[in-house]
Amino acid sequence: MRFHGFDALRVAGMSAVIYIHACDTNDAVEWGMRYLGFAVPCFLMMSAFLAQQTILRKNIASIEWITRKFKRLAPSYFAWSAIYLAVRFAKSMATGEQLESGILGSIFWGDASHQLYFVPFLFYSFVVWTGLMRLARRRPVTTAGLLAVSIVIFVWQAPAIEASLPANRWFIGKNLAWFPIGMLFAIVVEQLREKRELFFWPILALLVVMLLSDFLNVYAISTVVFALAIAAQRPAPHWLKHLSIYSFGVYLSHVLFIEGMQFMAPRIGLNLQSISVTLGIMVIAGLFSYAICMLLGQSKWSRWSVT
Repeated sequence: MRFHGFDALRVAGMSAVIYIHACDTNDAVEWGMRYLGFAVPCFLMMSAFLAQQTILRKNIASIEWITRKFKRLAPSYFAWSAIYLAVRFAKSMATGEQLESGILGSIFWGDASHQLYFVPFLFYSFVVWTGLMRLARRRPVTTAGLLAVSIVIFVWQAPAIEASLPANRWFIGKNLAWFPIGMLFAIVVEQLREKRELFFWPILALLVVMLLSDFLNVYAISTVVFALAIAAQRPAPHWLKHLSIYSFGVYLSHVLFIEGMQFMAPRIGLNLQSISVTLGIMVIAGLFSYAICMLLGQSKWSRWSVT
């Protein structure tokens, strides 16, 4: 079963992440972040959804599954972590600023750069939820019930969990619910199969109403956007499919270009509070990130780092 909407969702999510990270130095465009919080939640739900769909169709042993995911995520994660650590060390030597990224935090939690937390968090989610994913093959209703209870608890307790953790681990409490939500979607869609197309227009209408009414609860918006991507059945244009292939690589690499330009801009007389400068950084960082990822993706020796 092909989910064509995921191609558009990957590109939209990646564009949203670039916007969020590029506008953190400009108060005038930060308002846009209110509408773009769906990106990381949708990436997590998509990963869980596709993993659950795979396990529903194939009987894969837990250890084999976890090993496969580690081999898929670890090489690119550690490679880009090393690059960010090297850049931050060079910046620290040049400016005298203290290097904040520790080795252990960089290995286990993505501290080398603030967006990298997604990768270890995703892997730990695979480890924690694999048992329930396998249970869904035999007992989908029971699994769906357990997932629903887990989601309610995680959403309800998210502020308390976030407050109980160190400040640099804020993302744990904030993102705990998304992986089980993605799994639950996969189980429901497996029962509906091709009937999912019937829900496209009602879901789209719901999203429009939420945006027009300024109802921007991140759980509601992210869930509706993700459901819309599942329901879409029209294939994406070829260029959009091509861009979506490199969304993971762009996620890993884009901060390198954004922070580099934000570091250099004031030194050549540019004002980071200027909307045109901020938008320029967004566009250039996005283009550079995609260009680098496409270049690395051409060779089998480097493709692993960006796809």
